[in-house]
Amino acid sequence: MLIKTHITALEAAGKLRRYVPRGRHPPKRRLYLAGLAMQDFDDSSSATNLLVGKGFIEAALTRWVSCGRIWGDNRGRFLDRLSPPPPEIWEIRVTEPVTQARLFGRFAEPDTLILTKFHTRALLGDKGSQAWTAAMANGVKTWESLFPDHAPFSGPNIHAYVTENCDAFPLS
Repeated sequence: MLIKTHITALEAAGKLRRYVPRGRHPPKRRLYLAGLAMQDFDDSSSATNLLVGKGFIEAALTRWVSCGRIWGDNRGRFLDRLSPPPPEIWEIRVTEPVTQARLFGRFAEPDTLILTKFHTRALLGDKGSQAWTAAMANGVKTWESLFPDHAPFSGPNIHAYVTENCDAFPLS
């Protein structure tokens, strides 16, 4: 089964929900929220909504789907592939306001991101900490439960993942 067909089936079953911003233009990129990410986004008392602010998270999601510019230097400033193991875990980095959020997920195909869970940056602690390791492992577990027959998308450079409006930055 093609991954697009599988995503459609998961969406119909309520296991994924496509994020479509309110507004003017149809989305150009695709973003889906899996179960825990849906809870984090919908629950007004979730840590990310309380400490970061739902508006900042919504702005980041809208930026992704509306084909907002993705840029970086040595590392992505908005979108970043985390250092494995495990491989192919990505984060959308919500860096405003002071309390930051990291929205973890994996690519299903170019321009199609499946977010599995939202985290406050403070909760994760230092890179490589037990919290980071557990959060990344949870992303893999969620992916494998949703897509048992599909590996996440993998590409040689950022332009394989983000096909429009993306300034090059090296993937480490």
